[in-house]
Amino acid sequence: MSEPPVPHSVYRAFISYSHRDKAWADWLHNALETYRVPSRLVGTTTAHGTIPRRLNPVFRDREELASATDLGRKVNAALAQSENLIVLCSPAAASSRWVNEEVLAWKRMGRGDRIFCLIVEGEPDATDLPGRAAEECFCPALRFNIDANGQPTSERIEPIAADARPGKDGKANAKLKLIAGMLDVGFDALKQRDQHRKMQRMAAITSLAVAVMGVTIVLAVYALISRHDAIIAEQKAIVAQQAAVVARNDARRRRTQAEDILGFMLGDLRKKLATVGRLDLMRSVDDEATAYFATLDPRDLTDTALEQQARLLADIGQVRLAEGNFVEAMAAFREALDRSSALYKRAPGNGKRLYDLAQAEYWIGFASMQKGDDASAGTWFREYHDSAVKLAAMDRHNFDWQKEVAYGLQALAVMDKKMGRTAEAQRGMLQQLALYRGWLKQRPDDPQLRSEAANVVSWLGSLALEQGQLGVAETYFTQQVRVLQQNVAAEPDNADWKVNSVDALAWLAHVQAQRGQRKSARANLAAAASLASALYAKDPTNNDWRTALAQSLLSLSDLDAVVRPRAARAEAERAMALMIAARAKDTKSRRVMLSLVRARNQVAELALARGDPGSAGKNVAVALALLVPAWKGRPSGALRMQLAQTRLLQGEIAQREGRTAAAKAAWNQTRELLLDGPEPEIAFNRLDLLVRALQWLGRGAEAAPYLKRLTAAGYVPLQPWPDQTTARQHHRARRTSSPSWRPLMSQKTSHRQSAACATTGPAGWPALSGRDGHLPTGAKPCPIPTAFPSTSATFRLAAMGGPTPPPPMAPPTATNTPAVTRTPTTAR
Repeated sequence: MSEPPVPHSVYRAFISYSHRDKAWADWLHNALETYRVPSRLVGTTTAHGTIPRRLNPVFRDREELASATDLGRKVNAALAQSENLIVLCSPAAASSRWVNEEVLAWKRMGRGDRIFCLIVEGEPDATDLPGRAAEECFCPALRFNIDANGQPTSERIEPIAADARPGKDGKANAKLKLIAGMLDVGFDALKQRDQHRKMQRMAAITSLAVAVMGVTIVLAVYALISRHDAIIAEQKAIVAQQAAVVARNDARRRRTQAEDILGFMLGDLRKKLATVGRLDLMRSVDDEATAYFATLDPRDLTDTALEQQARLLADIGQVRLAEGNFVEAMAAFREALDRSSALYKRAPGNGKRLYDLAQAEYWIGFASMQKGDDASAGTWFREYHDSAVKLAAMDRHNFDWQKEVAYGLQALAVMDKKMGRTAEAQRGMLQQLALYRGWLKQRPDDPQLRSEAANVVSWLGSLALEQGQLGVAETYFTQQVRVLQQNVAAEPDNADWKVNSVDALAWLAHVQAQRGQRKSARANLAAAASLASALYAKDPTNNDWRTALAQSLLSLSDLDAVVRPRAARAEAERAMALMIAARAKDTKSRRVMLSLVRARNQVAELALARGDPGSAGKNVAVALALLVPAWKGRPSGALRMQLAQTRLLQGEIAQREGRTAAAKAAWNQTRELLLDGPEPEIAFNRLDLLVRALQWLGRGAEAAPYLKRLTAAGYVPLQPWPDQTTARQHHRARRTSSPSWRPLMSQKTSHRQSAACATTGPAGWPALSGRDGHLPTGAKPCPIPTAFPSTSATFRLAAMGGPTPPPPMAPPTATNTPAVTRTPTTAR
């Protein structure tokens, strides 16, 4: 017969244990206090009393009595106020004087049948086995009964025990056996209920995977409700201390759950959405997380929550930047910087916090470069590079942190290139390429690593192009195309490889056109166009993809202008419509503005070619209205080239209308723009426009050395030079100078075909000899397919296409990254 419940009990159980078993005591204490009794059992009357909803509080003598001066009195008082005695059984407990005394004291109170044993180590009744007495886990008071005077006798008894040892009951079942004994219910009832709970939990996880967006909203609301519940519970704690303990435990658990959910939303979920290019869903995730944080009192924010906020702000900035909302993007990046900086100052040895700080520095630099503020961009990129070096030194085995050094080198090299420091830019890119070559030997099958290495090679191609090394540039560009073909084949649903392929094919086509390979150039542009069209159709809100499609159309229009003028006009007008929409969404981006100017100029040139100088002049006037204020406010190399191109076209229109003086004035402005600069030699990408301006001005002798440089480089203009046509005042001069955009991850090849091809290196692209990027002597690059292999029938040309300028740096992965792991790559 069970003893009646203890009147006025304070504790559900008293845990008796040896200090050597403290870890087991901690686990058991937490397991019992957080256990929820199945609702169908709550309120049931048993021989021991009414079953409660919770099993807390539970008394632990070593924990509760650390400051007690009268140990015996305190222990006896606690024992008297406890409903059950749980003994952690081990050799250490069996030899413990205090454990034995606590069991004896309990039995003397007449409650011997409310003793429950949990075997954690040793062997029961090992004293009966020859030579194994040291393994005994039951103390004497458990193994022998007591007499009427409370003294131990020689009468053996069999303690009620659950066995947590491996191969026995195990931890989970042992816990349930103890609880079943405490509640006076069958073990099977609790076991079935526990399994039912696990099935419910699995069903919930499955539901989350199927409808994650809906669940995130529900969980956000749940987290808000939980927080209010916790606050209310804590207020009630003033009146009921025991209720407050329960409420605090619930609040901690729920807050941990909410932080875990947010971690999933801002980590794995965002990474998957970024891979497929779903800006709309990424925006929804960001909005839900932002709404959750808005409900929190600043006092409730843990460091983990603050770190999540910082990463969320960086993610929001990237999405807003892709949408063309520059002001909101920069505000988010700066908030992320403030939080990350404050967190890092609290723990300067915490690498994860330094990583978050570095990402914020990077994105502020990137956004500044997008805005055209090269000075600020350079400052922030130097800060980012320094943080990356410090981060890599913290953990040489963390590969993601090591790659940050390569990203930092690239950011600085890009700024060198933008400022005309070609040698410094090339040196930085070669340093970065050396790092990637070493990493690729260890990870040859990593598609992201292959793509990033090929992107560096493409940058070297752009530097070669600026120096008039067209063959070398084509070789470099071909390399990136091949790597991206390999990546698209391996991961056909990855939007990053597709948008980067658009850029890579565009740059390859660009240099092929300059070398007179028009057929190959158009085939590659058509392939780029099909990819750009599919991407834009997938998410028309993505301003980067909209601009990429427009650039594709303009490049095709350039090639089609002579042989397919009607198609060229349709392509140019569609591109202009796209860029007008892009400009309306983002009035701050210079890249968008320059792309719109390029579209206006293309439409004007085609109008002039069909004998409509009036329409041409209107478009040029709009282009100049955009360019001139920008040039006066903050000049740049890209602005110089676009303004020179527009002035040249303005002169041609004036010449066609018989306004000779206005034409010469415009051409002289073109000449001054192109000759201006501290460089000892005129940049190669200025030569085409400069030769045309000088020839239109009748200064052929002055143009001769520049024309000689172009010819020596193997440069082939799309249209004849003005001095080579008999009626130049009736023919527009087409240009093939470098585009005002620069794709980000590039890789391309395609020289003139030769019997001997360059060998293929470990990363899947032609091996390069030395640090200058040239092919081995006598070797020529292998030809690539004339069309990029589509992975789906949805990639259709739709009478449009061409190179699409990507964002100046492709977003994380990352990571960002971490973060989402971010993969910073700087656009050209």
